[in-house]
Amino acid sequence: MKKWIWAVLIFLVAGVVGGYSVAHYHENELQYQRNITNGQTAIAQKNYAAAKNYFSRALTKKKNDREATNLLDQTRQFTRAESEFKSNEFTSARLDYQNVLKISDGSRTLKERSQARIKLIKKIRDNFKKFSKQLKKAKKLNAAWDFYASNAQLDLLLSNEEFNKGYYETLHDQALTLQRFNNAGIVADQGAFNSDTTPDNNQGAANKSIKPKVKPRYEGPTTTKPAAPKKKPKDSSSKAASEDKPSNKESSDKPDSDDSTNSSSETSSSGSSKPSQTEKEAENAMVEGPSASSQK
Repeated sequence: MKKWIWAVLIFLVAGVVGGYSVAHYHENELQYQRNITNGQTAIAQKNYAAAKNYFSRALTKKKNDREATNLLDQTRQFTRAESEFKSNEFTSARLDYQNVLKISDGSRTLKERSQARIKLIKKIRDNFKKFSKQLKKAKKLNAAWDFYASNAQLDLLLSNEEFNKGYYETLHDQALTLQRFNNAGIVADQGAFNSDTTPDNNQGAANKSIKPKVKPRYEGPTTTKPAAPKKKPKDSSSKAASEDKPSNKESSDKPDSDDSTNSSSETSSSGSSKPSQTEKEAENAMVEGPSASSQK
C-alpha cells in the first residue's frame, strides 16, 4: 500500500515538473520567435538599432542559436557599412557590404540593400574618376593662365547634378577653390592691361590724357597805372635824368609790381628835379647881377 502511494506521488511530481519544463520551453520558443519577427520588422523599417536589440533578446531565449546569431552579426555589419558610406569611406563600406552578403541564414532585406549599395559605390567610383579628369584639366588650364577656359571647364562640373552630391564633396570643394583663383586671375589680368604703358595698349589712353597746364610767358597787358612822365632836366640835371631812365625802364618791364613801387619812383624823381631848378635860378641871378649894377 505504501509503495503504491509513493509511486503515485512520484508520478505526480514528475508530471508537474515535466509540465513546467514543457511550458517554459514553449514560452521561450514563443518569445524567441517573437523577437526574431520583431527584429525582421525593424530591419524592414530601417530601424537597425531596434533590430539588434530584438536579436540580442532572442539569443537570451536560445543561447548560441545560429539564426539569431547570424541576424545579429549581419545587422551589425550592415550598420557599420552604412556609417562608413555616409562618411564617404567607400572602400571599407564596400568590404562590409560584401561581408553582409556572405552571411547565410540572414536577412534577405539586408542582402538586397547591400547589393544595391555595392552597385552605387561602383557608380560613384566611376564618376569620381571622370570628374577627377575634368578637374585635372581645369587645373592645367589654370596653370597655363587660361583662366576663362578653366572656368568653362569648371562650369560643366558645377552644373552637373551628380557632381553636386555629397559623394564628391572633396572634388566639389577643390572646384570651388579653383574657380576663386581663376576669378582672381581674371581681375588681375584686366588690371594689368589697363595699367600697361606700351604704345599698343595705351594708344587710346594717351589720346584721352589731359595735357599739363603751362603758364605762358606773356599774359597780355596789365591793369597797373603807368608812371607819370618826367620833365627832361637841363645841364647838370641831365645826369640825374639819365639815372632816372633805367629806373623807369625797370618799372615798365615789371607790370605786375604794386602801386607802392610806382609812388616811390615818383618821389625820387621829383626830389632829384628840385635841385636842378634851384641851380638854374642861381645861374640866372649871376647873369643878371652885373647888368643890374651897370645900369645903376
